[in-house]
Amino acid sequence: MSSSQQIVLAQRPHGPVSLTDFRVEEVVLPELEAGDVALETLFISIDPAIRGWLDDRPSYLPPVAIGAPVRAFGLARVTASRNSNFAEGDIVRGLIGWQQRQIVNSPSTDWDRIAQREDVPLEHYLGILGMTGLTAWAGVCDILRPEPGQTVLISGASGAVGSVAVQLAKQAGAQVVGIAGGAEKCSMVTRLGADAVVDRKATDWKDQLKVATPNGVDRLFENSGGPMFEASIARLNNHAHIALCGLIDGYNLTERPAGPSSFGQLLAKRILTQGFIVLDYMDRAAEVEAALAKLISSGQLEPLQSVLRGFEQLPAAFVDSFTHGQPGKLIIDLTA
Repeated sequence: MSSSQQIVLAQRPHGPVSLTDFRVEEVVLPELEAGDVALETLFISIDPAIRGWLDDRPSYLPPVAIGAPVRAFGLARVTASRNSNFAEGDIVRGLIGWQQRQIVNSPSTDWDRIAQREDVPLEHYLGILGMTGLTAWAGVCDILRPEPGQTVLISGASGAVGSVAVQLAKQAGAQVVGIAGGAEKCSMVTRLGADAVVDRKATDWKDQLKVATPNGVDRLFENSGGPMFEASIARLNNHAHIALCGLIDGYNLTERPAGPSSFGQLLAKRILTQGFIVLDYMDRAAEVEAALAKLISSGQLEPLQSVLRGFEQLPAAFVDSFTHGQPGKLIIDLTA
């Protein structure tokens, strides 16, 4: 009998998530039976969406149960299998959760095996070649569809999805304006190709937004919500489009905000607004992964990621992601 550590939800967060909301448990793994697969976790993705899964409120996925491992996307290696669909040594991607090892009976058909390219680091399959890249692609290429000469505004531009969205929008020929926090992150977004960047931590961010968008905004990729979202709505041109990807500013609030006070402008300006969840685009995952891989290999797309090493890093990395925000995709490496 082998054992594994897992990090479980100890209590539901009330307001900002904290370390006390989690606890580490040692569990004994059962023997492998027919249909089972034994997995060893390699990498775990830190995503803002995890915060929403911890609340007991209606959503697109059921809430994480108290005492259950925290839900998260990850990569794992099959160490033993009594399932004809998986072989020892396979690398799988799916909702692995915050656990080192596990025995899974009849693994979900949503899991996929990774056919790793020799020139691509494995962790990219959790980031730019995974949900992150697919989300950015769906928002920019499927929903916003920017054209040359249009202005695209992207909030959370230094984050995992935002940093990819900036590059895809620029490749479409658009004028790209990013929103990021702090001089270092703003400089990084500029390096990725943005024509202008608004520093959301600056006292004059509203003035910066006006200067950066003298002709208004035609396409908005929204990741943040909050006051910046309201100010962005005010800059939208008539018949603009919004790809509503995330509202991170409200994830840690005890009561989610009812909506932007400028909501009426969506009607007055005839704004087309589409919320989207990446799970709706899974049938496009292989196609998008191949397209993004070509852009990376040709040097047209730069993967941006931050990797922290060690299973014990998970709770603090997740908590800190809402205040400090590592640039690009945040991944925990369990292979060291």
